Amino acid sequence: RWDIIRLPSISYFLSNLYQFYVLLLLHQHICALLTKSAALFQFKTHFPINQSASKDCEYSHPKTTSWKKGTDYYLWDGVSCDNITGEVISLDLSWSCLSGTFPSNTSFFLLSSLQRLDLSFNDFRKSKISSKFGRFPSLTHLNLSSSWFSGLVPYEISYLSNLVSLHLSYRPSIDLIGFQAPGLILTLEKSIVNGIVRNLTQVREIDLDGIDMSSIDPNPSSIFLSLSHLSVFWVVICGENFQTTFSNFPTSST
Repeated sequence: RWDIIRLPSISYFLSNLYQFYVLLLLHQHICALLTKSAALFQFKTHFPINQSASKDCEYSHPKTTSWKKGTDYYLWDGVSCDNITGEVISLDLSWSCLSGTFPSNTSFFLLSSLQRLDLSFNDFRKSKISSKFGRFPSLTHLNLSSSWFSGLVPYEISYLSNLVSLHLSYRPSIDLIGFQAPGLILTLEKSIVNGIVRNLTQVREIDLDGIDMSSIDPNPSSIFLSLSHLSVFWVVICGENFQTTFSNFPTSST
């Protein structure tokens, strides 16, 4: 006599497969959130707090002092997250008294869901603006103003095709820790300007005050005027025997 072996039903098999799939997704999601938390905390540990780094503002506040291990990063000062996914979508560390060189290999660039990033009015010690800033595909607002970045603005900034606001200005005559400023420290070349105009078709606000664009000849105003959505523009272009302002947009005083 043959014994009849009862096999699990298809519905039972599919139910278990679905539960396994859900658990796998949950595990991956938790791992991703832990990665984001570690990325933020590594960023904090790289930059010691220096109160004089944001001394020009009476409202300066070292936000990263609230970033503690073992606490939920979505409660950290300056950090905003998506209510559903938990992804970091906004990071506002303006006037946060951050001081130190900005590493190009920091895990900070793993925060790929960022939509708003404000690092203005800190002291990054004449660091170069990393080309990896172009790796935030969802970024709509970028502010690196007056944070002592130096050198050539990387072409990869023009990859941020969703930007509506770009601030790269440098205004203070004395740097954030009290030394005399050496003059213009950020440079924007024509190829980068062309990339901005070609790719940042949604941009509405640009602040390039104090950026060296003296290599762009003749006057670069006509290039920026082709941005159809642009409504606010600040710039004073200075170089050796070269200075101009824009009459069609609000300009800062010299």
